[in-house]
Amino acid sequence: MTIQEYIDKQYDGSATWFMEEVNQKNHVARIASVVANMDYLAGRHKVLSREDCYYKGKVLRTRKTILNYAKTVLRFHDTFLLGKKVSLSSKDNETVNTFNDIYRLGQYETVDYQILDRVNKFGDAYEVVYIDNGVIKSKVLDSACSYPVYDELGEYLAFIETWTDVFSSITYWNVYYPTYVERWSNEGADEHLVSTTMAIGLPIHYHNFSDEDYNYGVSMLTDIKPILDELEDIMSKMGDAIYVNSLNPMNVAIGQRIESSIPADAVGYVLNLDAGDYKVVSASMDYNTIKLYLDNLKQMLNDISCIPSVLGSSTNIANVSSVAMQILYAMAQVNADETKKWLNIGFRERFERFKKILSMQHISVESDVDVIYNVSMPVATTEMIANLKALQEMGAISKETIMEKSDIVSDVEVEKKRLSGENVNRSPNGEQLKTTDNVDNSVDNLK
Repeated sequence: MTIQEYIDKQYDGSATWFMEEVNQKNHVARIASVVANMDYLAGRHKVLSREDCYYKGKVLRTRKTILNYAKTVLRFHDTFLLGKKVSLSSKDNETVNTFNDIYRLGQYETVDYQILDRVNKFGDAYEVVYIDNGVIKSKVLDSACSYPVYDELGEYLAFIETWTDVFSSITYWNVYYPTYVERWSNEGADEHLVSTTMAIGLPIHYHNFSDEDYNYGVSMLTDIKPILDELEDIMSKMGDAIYVNSLNPMNVAIGQRIESSIPADAVGYVLNLDAGDYKVVSASMDYNTIKLYLDNLKQMLNDISCIPSVLGSSTNIANVSSVAMQILYAMAQVNADETKKWLNIGFRERFERFKKILSMQHISVESDVDVIYNVSMPVATTEMIANLKALQEMGAISKETIMEKSDIVSDVEVEKKRLSGENVNRSPNGEQLKTTDNVDNSVDNLK
């Protein structure tokens, strides 16, 4: 089905069909979920709805402890997979060099991170590839303003981006078709077409795997918010219990009424009663039960969010081998492996857009390009270098691959140029035999 057939079928060919499309129930529910996640990340949590206590006209403000641990979880997964820039691989070296230049000029290291961050937070991300003064760039759209259009068979037909300016109350619509983009506005009270520009395909829709709807993703916050809400609730109630019942015990005098008063800042005063009893009543808390409950909640949070339990704790993990570290990060690696699969789908579409633009610039690219991820896995540097050296001596990898896998070398291309510029002849065992510098060359030229 084409987009025109969809418009004719659903909206009787209306030119302003997109205004009705964005009000469909599925879009409204999805955008509401995105806005709710934005509010949660901004600190507006469920615990803030706890009611205060009122007694004899006075207010006891209950504690509302907010734990922004969700941001830590999201940052961990973002940086674990894309904290280091990806590497590109292809059979054709010229193709790799061309795509590396595009990545460098278009700052795609940041774009890739933004895409993963948006998907983890909201379930979906949308990338627009465009040309800016001859440079290929990409823009990641706001998930709360994005409406991809699918037909009943799940075919991607069009895309709508709409927002309302909070100061002028003017609404804008960017309607993406496969080959062009229409910009609409209601400035002046009437909806009208502002401009039409060429487009290089629809915005690329990135989303993770969801069991509810195969066309859209699901936010990671969906799984961890209930546990975080429970942690915030129990921590807030514990705070109230500690301050009200334990740190502020109630004095109880049984017997004759005391008419005199004791200063509020009294220290060391003695209370003498003619008859009766005096005691201080405080609440005792079951430490072991509360600790067991909190520890289990934290462990469940770490398991569901695929975070190693040793992160952020005081556990001593000194002298841990690379194998033990890989075991600790096993669940994080599983999540990263799944993330790579849906990221590669979007990256493949991005590379096709690159090829279209390059063909328009009369640059032919025939070979496919693959993405190599450099995860931020803690490793024992000495052990890693020893393994790389052994592989190189076996002839299994090249020196360039060793530089790519080593954290010591930050830029492989710069390092290769430095090595080639040293002009040092060495023997097979690594000893320096002869150094050729500019002075020697000048002497030879004079002769």
